[in-house]
Amino acid sequence: MSRAASSVSVDYGFTSAVRPHVRRLFALAYSILRDRHEADEAVQETMVLAWRSWAKVLDPDNPGAWLAKICVRHCLRQRPALLRRRGSMSTDDASAPEIAAAPLTGRMLDLDRAYGKLSSRQRAIVVLTYHHGYTVVEAAGLMGCAAGTARSHLARALATLRKELGDD
Repeated sequence: MSRAASSVSVDYGFTSAVRPHVRRLFALAYSILRDRHEADEAVQETMVLAWRSWAKVLDPDNPGAWLAKICVRHCLRQRPALLRRRGSMSTDDASAPEIAAAPLTGRMLDLDRAYGKLSSRQRAIVVLTYHHGYTVVEAAGLMGCAAGTARSHLARALATLRKELGDD
């Protein structure tokens, strides 16, 4: 098999394996970064990083968790830089232009504002456990921290959300 043919088959295998996960990766990235353009860039960077280490993936038929790990860790590294680039904008102000086309009202607006009060790690653990169904231990692995640290982030996040939403 020629080198070009080998490259094409590897590319096809990579593309077909990761394509079903792109929307979920975008949802993960957006929920952590709270910016559509940054989330798009995070997914693209995830794909570049995944492509570079595709030959090392243990289960090429089921790369979902591996891709999520790359994406979450990349987003957690990018979030502080994103906030610095935005200057003095608060997380609430920064997320305002990125709210969906239909304006949020009532309880959803309150939830969005409360969600903006969370740190990126708190937001990541909430999203991974409540929105994507990972256990705290699995989410900790994706985030690159100990399970106890993830539990602490989750407890603080839930306490902040309860306080902000008046659900004490």
